[in-house]
Amino acid sequence: MWQTKKLPFFIDLIFCLVLLPALIALLPIERWLEKDSIFVYLLVGWLYIVYILNRYVVMPFVLVGQKRFWIAVILILLTITGTYLITRYQMEIPVHRMRRPRLATHIPKIRLQQQAVWFLYIVVMAFSIAVGLLTELYHQITRRQVVEFEKKKAELALYKAQINPHFLFNSLNTLYAMVVTRSPQAEDAFTQFIGLMKYMYTHNTQEKIPLCTEIEYIHQYIELQKYRIPENFKIHYSYQHDETEQLDIAPMILITFIENVFKHGISSHKAGEAYITIQAENGELLLSTTNPLLNHTRNNLSKGIGIENCKKRLELLYPHKYSLFTEEKDGLFTLTLSISLKT
Repeated sequence: MWQTKKLPFFIDLIFCLVLLPALIALLPIERWLEKDSIFVYLLVGWLYIVYILNRYVVMPFVLVGQKRFWIAVILILLTITGTYLITRYQMEIPVHRMRRPRLATHIPKIRLQQQAVWFLYIVVMAFSIAVGLLTELYHQITRRQVVEFEKKKAELALYKAQINPHFLFNSLNTLYAMVVTRSPQAEDAFTQFIGLMKYMYTHNTQEKIPLCTEIEYIHQYIELQKYRIPENFKIHYSYQHDETEQLDIAPMILITFIENVFKHGISSHKAGEAYITIQAENGELLLSTTNPLLNHTRNNLSKGIGIENCKKRLELLYPHKYSLFTEEKDGLFTLTLSISLKT
């Protein structure tokens, strides 16, 4: 595995230390050095600059997005311009200083040197493009393998969560108490519980689902949890949206943050308030939660295993497209998650 990762680096070394010097040696480099050593040093240095720039900047930019693609095009045009100026530096300035009778005898040599410069430039560009494409292809395959591996781990974790005895016991115990007391809300609670179980077994293996489906699951989860919390504790939940709620999102990517509000922020004997706000507008999803910070969770909530696992999953599914901030201040724990759902 280590050798495979280092292969592009070894190819770069072989080209820069063996192949490119060999190509340059095929040219009348000694005669050029006698005629104008500055030109030779400038040409060789420029070829190495073109290779490194194209290999490590231009090719990655070409494959990451439209905005950077145009930056890559500009950089390629700049290298072409630089190569053209190098040919002009050697070929035109000395000619202007020559007498007219000797001009014709130097034109074939000038053209030969120009062609040699352009040939070396094309070889460097072609080789760097080939190595860059192969390297990026390898990186993409590796990333896909990592995502697939983590996806399998996440699916296993979700299956375990489905049969979490703690969650099932608490929910069923609440439902049983509501039935015994003949609560008028028992039917609604059963409907919400069945909806949660159905969602967990039908959607968690899918790669993406509509955001509105995920939000409905969260809504049912909150409503079911409200039956278990004390009456002196208030949950404020709000959801604002536009057509963004029709965009797709990875299933169960948000529920861990909602669960933490009920698991770590609610006391059975203390009054309090917790806030859960979701906004889905302009292609962006914003989740914000605020809940009391209990003594036994202080300094541990933001570092919990659940949040850390969610961070890893977000990094795999939404690289460079999300931000997650947590804060513990004045006895409150605040979490803010932003995800760009635009494709």
